[in-house]
Amino acid sequence: MPVNRDAPAGIPSRPTHGEDRAAKKKAGMNVERFIAREEELHQARQYTKFNVSNSIRSEWEEKQNLRAGSGARLQKQKQLQEELELMNKEVQIVCHERIKAYYEKCYDEWEEELRARGLALVRDRE
Repeated sequence: MPVNRDAPAGIPSRPTHGEDRAAKKKAGMNVERFIAREEELHQARQYTKFNVSNSIRSEWEEKQNLRAGSGARLQKQKQLQEELELMNKEVQIVCHERIKAYYEKCYDEWEEELRARGLALVRDRE
């Protein structure tokens, strides 16, 4: 607040009594300010509490995703594992059939060679 240098020494340049202030401000202003400040603080506390709870939830979710993975990812991984096992079984069956056909072919060729030499092969009859 500016100081009045034109006033004689010893006379205060600022009002010493509250009369001037009371005339300018309405009564209860400090109570209204206090209530407004308390409301502002209350809203800030609510906002902080909401953000903290969201932060805690998101940290928990991240830990769950790291530990167990998301449900969709686990389900997809399980499905891929099942498909891989089925494909392995299918490959084994196909290989088994091919080996069986190969051995039967070799056996038939060997039987033909024996017949060509005049020899016979005794087969088990069940």
